[in-house]
Amino acid sequence: MSAEATERERQSLRPADGQHPEASAALRRNERYLREFIEDLSICPYARMCREQQRLYRAVFLQTQPTPQSVAEHVLSLEPLSQFEIGLLIFPNFAGPNLVGDSHPFERFVTETRNQYGKLRKGSPGFFLVAFHPAMPMNLMNPDVAVRFMRRSPDPTIQLVRPEVIDSVRNPHHNRDDLSATIAEVGLQAVRSAGSDQIAQRLREIHHDERPPKQD
Repeated sequence: MSAEATERERQSLRPADGQHPEASAALRRNERYLREFIEDLSICPYARMCREQQRLYRAVFLQTQPTPQSVAEHVLSLEPLSQFEIGLLIFPNFAGPNLVGDSHPFERFVTETRNQYGKLRKGSPGFFLVAFHPAMPMNLMNPDVAVRFMRRSPDPTIQLVRPEVIDSVRNPHHNRDDLSATIAEVGLQAVRSAGSDQIAQRLREIHHDERPPKQD
């Protein structure tokens, strides 16, 4: 593929067909992550209801090195789809074919995407964007840092959350930061009760589920 064609591919972000073997495997990994970790341990009080009531948007993107602009434009296109309150944009090949890489480049990418999205929207955000990645650190010292372990998804993923969803589940006497802190604390207690090593092993198993071998 020529450099020009590669650049066009990067600039054009298209969700993969859900029947594509690689995409369907990524969706199954994500389903296991939600059910076996987020929901079973009650990491998020809204996750199960959102999934069961079909308010969850999920899409897999098989492109490598997508541009922040293209992802921001896709996020913007989802705003009118009011039936979706949470979105998960999954990038199993973010670091290259069959590679996920370190979490830091992906986190920087999400930050750049968030900035581009803010420029496109020119107002209060329609979604909050949060980075999830299988290589997030396992630091359970306190809830503030442990929240990154809770975001150890099987593939690099951008979570989209409508602000009104956070407002609907929080105590009216507390702000969004208080809700985030409460969720982080409850999640940390759940992981410690279940056994942090066992949970980390379960997340590793989900990460490797149906994953093709690394290419040389």
